[in-house]
Amino acid sequence: MSDMHEDGMTKLVENYREGRRRWGVEDADRRWLRQPLTDWTAGLKGQQPYPPLDSDTADRLAVAIKETLAIRDGLILSILAPEPGLHRDRLLDLCVRPNDPSNVTALCSILDAVFKDPATRPDQPRCQAGLAMLEAMADKVPPGFRSQPLAVAAYVDWWSGGSLASGLAEGALDDDRSCSLAAIVLALIGRSIDPAWRQSG
Repeated sequence: MSDMHEDGMTKLVENYREGRRRWGVEDADRRWLRQPLTDWTAGLKGQQPYPPLDSDTADRLAVAIKETLAIRDGLILSILAPEPGLHRDRLLDLCVRPNDPSNVTALCSILDAVFKDPATRPDQPRCQAGLAMLEAMADKVPPGFRSQPLAVAAYVDWWSGGSLASGLAEGALDDDRSCSLAAIVLALIGRSIDPAWRQSG
């Protein structure tokens, strides 16, 4: 990874923070995410071979999920959400207004179903498309920006019943020892905790 890319990512973080100061958090995040989330939700439709996110989208998403965990959680939910899934405008709203009461309700209902409802099963093509984009993102960005895409990938792999979750989580922690989501995934695996759909089957 070139020093030029590292410098570019540092500049992108500064631009992200400056936008939030200038326009306010919600408006700045909406501007920042509109095109990347358009590309992301299109990618989740899972046509194989999976089209990679372009470099600008990958960089912008990597910055956003490192800086703002609500956006990272939005990407997780976009993969886990039961069909018909979160379309772009709904996902954008969840990411930029996570504390809005209707969004809190939606987030809680999706997470509740994922953990407690045996009938809520992974959409495997959607999960595989998400994993492909996340791993490609982690490959494209410089050190210091890989932990969150790898941690999200680890969580999705755990949820979908894959075998890569622990390796992905360890990769996330190698990039950032303080990545709590990666530590959570390793704890789930270490305690043999599965989502409800796997416990029932």
